[in-house]
Amino acid sequence: MGHLFLKLYSVFALAVIIYFIGISNLNTILQGPIEHYLSDTTQGTFTLLEKRLQTKAEAEWPELVDELNQGGGYAIRLLNVDSLTFSLAMMERLNRGAMVFTNTDDTIHCYKRISNSQWAVEFPFGQSETADSQRLSNSTFNLIEMSLREQPQESWPATMSNINRHFEFPAVLLKEEHIRLSPSQLKSLENAEIAVQKTGDADFLYRHLAGSPYVIKLGPFDEPLTLSYVRSITMLSLAALVALAVLLWVFPLWRDLKQLNINTRAFGQGDFSMRSTLSKHSILRALSETFNDMTDRIQRLISSHKELTNAVSHELRTPLARLRFGMEMLRSSSNEADRKRYMASMNADIDELDQLVVELLTYARFDRDKPELKFQRQAIKPWLETLIRQTKTGEEHLSISLKTSTSNPKHAHFEARLMARAVGNLLQNAKRYAQTKVCITVAQDSQNYQIMVDDDGTGIPEHEREPIFEAFKRLDASRDRGTGGYGLGLAIVQRICQWHNGTITVENSPLGGARFIICWPKRDPL
Repeated sequence: MGHLFLKLYSVFALAVIIYFIGISNLNTILQGPIEHYLSDTTQGTFTLLEKRLQTKAEAEWPELVDELNQGGGYAIRLLNVDSLTFSLAMMERLNRGAMVFTNTDDTIHCYKRISNSQWAVEFPFGQSETADSQRLSNSTFNLIEMSLREQPQESWPATMSNINRHFEFPAVLLKEEHIRLSPSQLKSLENAEIAVQKTGDADFLYRHLAGSPYVIKLGPFDEPLTLSYVRSITMLSLAALVALAVLLWVFPLWRDLKQLNINTRAFGQGDFSMRSTLSKHSILRALSETFNDMTDRIQRLISSHKELTNAVSHELRTPLARLRFGMEMLRSSSNEADRKRYMASMNADIDELDQLVVELLTYARFDRDKPELKFQRQAIKPWLETLIRQTKTGEEHLSISLKTSTSNPKHAHFEARLMARAVGNLLQNAKRYAQTKVCITVAQDSQNYQIMVDDDGTGIPEHEREPIFEAFKRLDASRDRGTGGYGLGLAIVQRICQWHNGTITVENSPLGGARFIICWPKRDPL
């Protein structure tokens, strides 16, 4: 569950980080649109300035620039091109006559080279707030006023029309009586200051031409959409990115939870074959696998319960029938020898029932959840010799031997009590079917231990080897007490091998019968 939420929050955190990175670099994102807008805005000013500079000798340029800087606007500077420390790309643009921009101390500086000279004009300015607008336009008003005063006043409207062609925004000359400004704005005009008028989203700039009835009007300065709304659009896009990340976070989770809910309902309604098939990349993959393990376990328990019920009813029926028959014969018999024989048969049937109950309880215990296992390092030869002695009791005609060599492992790591049960079941099985000989062999390779139990019996046909490890499966269909069994021993062996992360297999034996092989890894089981 911790891995699940770590994965979810990582996606969300990444989206938030991208959002804040975008916000912190918003000015960089807007740099292109801002430069394009400022280039259009200042194009007319630079054109007028360049024309005026070219009418004078270079020695008079500083004096003209000082005159233009009067009035508290942004200070224009003349800089030698060789003194500029621009990149090669910026210098190439500058030499082509294009405008270039730099950002120093949060102030944008605009540069343009004067044609046929080694000089460039630097024009610093900020954004389009009221104070910045006034400072930005001061030099522009000065240049327009210089151009107008060179002409007779009656030709000013025509001169202004020619000047207007150099600007990307309207620049017009109006009579004082034709303007509608507030008292404070009119007072600014009277004081030879620049008046700013805001009408909706548009800005207009006014300055009075001293000694004349005219006012210069600049504007409106309609910002392009890419500049006016790009900040809001960018922030909304970044917010949408976070929302998309949350959607990408929540939707797969919702989809997989819905699928798990459908699977759970189907399983709860009796479809025990239902399994969850989530993608391996799903954040609920671990939960899906746990669900599948649970359904496998429940289906196995239900199947085992059915098999146990069927087996119990089947296995109990035969000895009970014999007991009932023996009781009838005992009741009707008057011969003492026959009565003793019937009594002995009935006692044998009771012993068989008792053994069956023991086997069933043992299997039921082993079919439940895995018990707490205590793996130990065990000296394997004396451990097996003890098992052989216990198995040989009462079997004088049968030879049970332990095959050893210099390559045999001296020690192995396993759960001694359970492994003794597994090997003991194999020895009992071999003893039941062997003719004269049973042999145990211990081996190892680089990864596994092996215990092999061989007998010289009739062996097991290849097509019947896999089913014998299922509960209540027997190759011998007889009910003879000597060889029948209950079909649970090998199922218990398989379960013990699984608990050791190992396997149990059967193949042909060199002795001519069957060879059962228990194999488990050398590493410690989890």
